[in-house]
Amino acid sequence: MEVATLLSPPLLAQLRIALGQQHRVLSATGWPELNAEIRRNPVDVVVVDPSAGGPLAVAQVIGLRSRYPSLPVVLYLVLSPATLRAVVELAKYGIHQVVLHRFDDEASRLRELLVRQSGDALTERLLDMLAGPLAQLQVSLAGEIRQMFRTPHGYVSAQDLASAAGLPRRTMYRQLLAAGFSSPRLLVQGARMLRAYLYLNDPGNLVEDVVVKMRYGSSRIFVRHARETSGLNPSALRQRVGGDEFIARLAARLVPVASAGEAPPTARDGAP
Repeated sequence: MEVATLLSPPLLAQLRIALGQQHRVLSATGWPELNAEIRRNPVDVVVVDPSAGGPLAVAQVIGLRSRYPSLPVVLYLVLSPATLRAVVELAKYGIHQVVLHRFDDEASRLRELLVRQSGDALTERLLDMLAGPLAQLQVSLAGEIRQMFRTPHGYVSAQDLASAAGLPRRTMYRQLLAAGFSSPRLLVQGARMLRAYLYLNDPGNLVEDVVVKMRYGSSRIFVRHARETSGLNPSALRQRVGGDEFIARLAARLVPVASAGEAPPTARDGAP
């Protein structure tokens, strides 16, 4: 999980203790820097103190929410009359998750809260659509596929998925194809493209930002993967395709009704 923050030093220190070494904290010292971090990194959650660095920045938090509506925002602050007024105002814009320093920021509780915030409803709906094929897989592989869709940034190739599941690549290929998945390679691409789609629909992200966030290497690769997993290019996905249509398109590519199958890789075929 990657957490972008704009916090005072005491709150940032407590957050780092809570997240430990397993999660990455991107610490900004101002609102422009925070925006830049979000645009170039695959951020899962933003944690901000509206009073960090000066007067209460309610307008800046609202602007952040409008630019990145898919990104969970958590308010982490010190209790005071002014901060409580800010909480009430920000709740009008859908920002409801609040952590009060010295009241409910014990390390394990804070960590669990942020991990819960990092999920998204669209991913869970797609996983529900794939529940039948996933149930036919070995438990370790099915669990790793779910993890891949929820945190896709660490998976680039089918080999990454096989290694994470603790399976030989040929075994993974056989299981996936027997369960009806069209291609292990396409499955990995689909997980990455689903997260890319969420980024595309945030007004604050340019297409180039999504390429950088998802580490595609080039816009050409991003466009090719978008077409392979959805049949459309990124600009069409952004402008014309809603979430339900996108996951329906993606599910149809990942588990076609009548798949011709794909032969498992040999030592010579170099399947990615």
